[in-house]
Amino acid sequence: FLEQHPDGKDLEEGRVEIEGDRLFALVQNYPPKPVEGAQFEAHRRYADVQYIAAGAEMIGYAPTETLEVETAYDAEKDIGFYAQPARYTPVAVPAGSFAVFYPQDAHMPCCRLDSDEPVHKIVVKVALGTEE
Repeated sequence: FLEQHPDGKDLEEGRVEIEGDRLFALVQNYPPKPVEGAQFEAHRRYADVQYIAAGAEMIGYAPTETLEVETAYDAEKDIGFYAQPARYTPVAVPAGSFAVFYPQDAHMPCCRLDSDEPVHKIVVKVALGTEE
């Protein structure tokens, strides 16, 4: 899918079906946000492949087991939120690069790296076959 849409310009913002609920993409356009006040998130049913088609962003990483729950996991939306810890790993994701996150990988996406240039991102959601 990403090879067929390397710059994502031909994709409309929103959900793009690939294989129903097993595999789909979320096309997003936004200005990167400051790290201050950003939240970590994690998912249980899907892995995230976060591909930056244009722009660049910083994605924070921390193991979910080390974080304090801020908003309990919502099974319907497949997301839980965590407070930003004092220490985490910042991951620079420039255009043409991707980062993969599994359920144990809390991540803080959409953060400003080194400019306010808008980000064009394609998040491919891959069902893991796990239920919770």
